Amino acid sequence: MKKVIAVAFSMIFVLLAFAGCGSDNSNSNVELSKVLADVNDNGGLSSMKTITNTTDLQKQFDIDPESVSDFIAEVSEDSEFPTTVIVTKAVDEEAVGNINSKLNTYLNDKLSNAQSYNKDQVSTIEKCKVQDNGLYSMLVIAEDYEKIEKIIQGYFE
Repeated sequence: MKKVIAVAFSMIFVLLAFAGCGSDNSNSNVELSKVLADVNDNGGLSSMKTITNTTDLQKQFDIDPESVSDFIAEVSEDSEFPTTVIVTKAVDEEAVGNINSKLNTYLNDKLSNAQSYNKDQVSTIEKCKVQDNGLYSMLVIAEDYEKIEKIIQGYFE
């Protein structure tokens, strides 16, 4: 009888240990409008156009509106530097992969344009990358991209 109880308790402890290894969904409710306000207040960006609807999101980034449950996006209105800030929340994990693919295509297009027209921008754009955190995807293309990424990442800690 003591062995049965010991085995039962052992199994319970093992199950509890594995329960603690699940994914962290603490970022499942990041309020993206606050993220954008913080980026605009503290990111040092200017001359940005805010993308406010999924039709424009699809035109700018070729992201399927059905794959996004929330997003923030801004792109530069001047042609000096292709500044871009976008954070999306996908509807599911498959959509995250599709969104990341579209954002990588967008990034590669900006890099290709810089290689053709403005070689001074190439090294900065090459350092930028698509990142994800759970259902969220992010791309920052900016001269001070590290500062902006740090602001955004602060909401996912």
